[in-house]
Amino acid sequence: MNKKVIIFSAPSGSGKSTVVNHLLTKFDNLEFSISATSRAPRGHEQNGREYYFLSEEEFRRRVAANEFVEYEEVYADSFYGTLKSEMERIWSNGNIILFDVDVKGGINLKKLLGDQALSVFIKAPSIRELRRRLELRGTDSPEAIEARVVKARSEVRYASKFDVVLINDDLATCLREAEECVAEFITRPKKKVALFFGTFNPMHTGHLEILRYLKEHTEADEVRVVVSPQNPMKQKNYSKSARLKNVKAAIARSGLDVKVSDVEYNLQEPLYTINTLRYLREKEPTCHHIMVIGADNLTILSRWYRYQELIDEFEIWVYPRKGVDAPALCEEHNSRSAIKGIRLLEGRLHNISSTEIRNAELTGKDMSAWKA
Repeated sequence: MNKKVIIFSAPSGSGKSTVVNHLLTKFDNLEFSISATSRAPRGHEQNGREYYFLSEEEFRRRVAANEFVEYEEVYADSFYGTLKSEMERIWSNGNIILFDVDVKGGINLKKLLGDQALSVFIKAPSIRELRRRLELRGTDSPEAIEARVVKARSEVRYASKFDVVLINDDLATCLREAEECVAEFITRPKKKVALFFGTFNPMHTGHLEILRYLKEHTEADEVRVVVSPQNPMKQKNYSKSARLKNVKAAIARSGLDVKVSDVEYNLQEPLYTINTLRYLREKEPTCHHIMVIGADNLTILSRWYRYQELIDEFEIWVYPRKGVDAPALCEEHNSRSAIKGIRLLEGRLHNISSTEIRNAELTGKDMSAWKA
């Protein structure tokens, strides 16, 4: 499921609702997220159309029940928020969520959703013009308008926290620019994330060579080292905290633009790769996750947990190893895969393994030159 989100925020009177309503007529796969509020309806607003109108008591009860993704007391005793059930409703329809929320709500949603969301801030050309528009709207008292103007002066300071800032001076221009940025976001391809799994006990120069190859010679947008606390096919390893610390230090020394992930440290054991990949796919729906393994793993891949589902669901990049007929093994596994996603990389062969380092050190040999 493509769980993308588009967030529009603006000070009251900037024309946000006009832009949002226009976009809903232009993109069939956008669906408006109806916010909940404790304020009273204005004009012709209807419950379940513009907002879910809740009493203050009901709003607070739902907050206590953890039913909101985010909420904010925008004005004294006037709450706005996004119900979790509303997001799931739209995603279950296969649509992209379009938010029309207050500025703090927009910032909170962007922090929560990250690359999954496009956040857009709409500004009036000036505070004077904003005041004029609020007065023309004719729905608020002079005191309410003054409160909105005061709040707008504060909100415009947060514009830089949004992905895109549109100035609504000429409406036709603003609508066109909104269409363009939304269209680009909708069609933006998923970010390719290469995940190099391992216990890294210890991390060595061969590992760094693989990471450098992934950064310089593949189309991966991001490379992560996924440190496994415990390989379910290996003997119990009790140095997981030290190993994570050592891997982070090794990556820092290398200068490589690579992230170190401890995602498996927070998952339930036994730790099976397919479970980790499925977890990441759910948490990061705008990413295309690719598993990276050494060719030696091809000889035992069919013994991995839920092997068939693994090769049917996820792309796998294989780094060559000496003594392994990687081309033949890749072809064999691809013949069983629904997506034919097993790809042999063309990196330089290296002559060291973590096991060899540990065994050599047991005999008193200095292996520091091989360690990362």
